[in-house]
Amino acid sequence: MHNVTTEFTILFKYKNYLELCFAVLVSMIGFGLIIPLLPIYGREMGASGFYLGLLTSLFAITRAMTSFPGGFLADKIGRKKLIAGGLFVYTVVMFLFGISTNLYHLFILRACQGAASGIVWPVAATMVADIVEPEDRGKAMGFFTMMWDGGIAIGPVLGGFLTVAFSIAVPFFVCSAFALISALLIVWRVEETLSQEDRTMKSSPSLLLSVDRFSLLGISITGFAMAFALGLVHPLISLFGDEVLGLNEAAIGLIFGVMGVTRFLVKAPSGVVADRIGRKIVALGGFLVNGIFTVAITLSQGLVSMLFFTVIRAIGLGMTMPSINALVTSLTSKENRGKVMGIYSTARNGGLIVGPLLGAIVFDAVSKQSPFYLCGAVVFLGALIMMVTVKEESPS
Repeated sequence: MHNVTTEFTILFKYKNYLELCFAVLVSMIGFGLIIPLLPIYGREMGASGFYLGLLTSLFAITRAMTSFPGGFLADKIGRKKLIAGGLFVYTVVMFLFGISTNLYHLFILRACQGAASGIVWPVAATMVADIVEPEDRGKAMGFFTMMWDGGIAIGPVLGGFLTVAFSIAVPFFVCSAFALISALLIVWRVEETLSQEDRTMKSSPSLLLSVDRFSLLGISITGFAMAFALGLVHPLISLFGDEVLGLNEAAIGLIFGVMGVTRFLVKAPSGVVADRIGRKIVALGGFLVNGIFTVAITLSQGLVSMLFFTVIRAIGLGMTMPSINALVTSLTSKENRGKVMGIYSTARNGGLIVGPLLGAIVFDAVSKQSPFYLCGAVVFLGALIMMVTVKEESPS
C-alpha cells in the first residue's frame, strides 16, 4: 500500500488546482485573523450580548441567502468571475471593518461578508470538481478543505500578535490585503472551467432535480442535519468544560486547538480513502464516529477525558467534509453543478443558523448534557437518511 504522502502529487496534477487551494489558504488566513477579534471589536463599540449574537448570526443568514443564487449564476456566467468578485468584496469589507466607528457599520459589513462567503466557497468547490477527474474528487476535496482549516488555524494566532503589536484595527487591514492577493491570484492565474457550450446548454431547476432528485434531496437533508448538529454543540463545548468540569480558559483553548489540528490532519487521508473504497461509506463512518463521541463528551471527568472524546469526534468531522463535497459535486454534470452545490450549501447554512439557537435554549432550559444527546440523535438520523436516499455515482 503506497504512502498517503504520495497523494500530494494531486496538487500539481491538475492545472489551476494548486492556485485554487493557495487562494483558499491565503483568504482563510485573512478570515481567521478576525474570528476572535470581532466580538471584542463590537464590545468596544458598546455591543451587548444580544448584539454580539446578532453579529454572528447575520453572517450565517446572508450566507444562506446567497448560496443558491451564487450557484445558479455560476452555471450561467462562469465560476471565475463570481469567485474573484466575491474576494474583491471581501477586500473592501475587511478594510472598512478596520476604519469603522459605529456598531451599525459592523452589522452592515458583517452581512456583506456573509453574502460574499455564500458565493465564493460553494463556487470554488464547484470549480475544483470541474478541474479534477471523478476518481480523484475525494482526495481533491480533502486537500481543498484542508487548506481551509489551515488558514483558520493560522489566522487567529497571527491576528492576536498583530493586535498586541499594533492595534485591533490592523488585523482587519491585513485580512483585506490577503483577500486582495487571493482575488488577484484567481484573476491572473486561474482559467474559467465552464465553457461557452456548457453555459448555453439547457439547464433549469426541473432538469436539475430530474438528474437524481432523490439523492439530492437526501444529501441536502443530511447536510442540514449535520450542520444543525454541529451548531447545536460546538459553541457549547467551552461552556460544558467551564461550567460542568471547571476547566480554565487555557484548557478550553487547548481542546479547541487540538480539535482543529486533528480535523486538519484527517481530511486529506480521508479523501484518499474515499476515492478507493467509496465516498458514501467514509462519510457514514465519519457521521457515526461523530455521533457516538459527541454523546460521550457528557461522560468527561476532566481535561484528559474531554480531550480524548473531542479528538475522536474531530476525526469523525474531518472524515465527512471531503466525502460529502465529492458526493454532492458528482450528482450531476458540469452545467448544473453550481446549482447542486448551491442547494446543498443553502441547506447546510440553514442548519448552522438554527442549531446554535436551539442548543443554547436546551442547554439552559433542560440540562447541560441535553444538547449533546440531541446532537447524537440528529447525527444518527442524518446518517440513516443518507444511507437510504443517496446513491453514489461518478458522472463526468
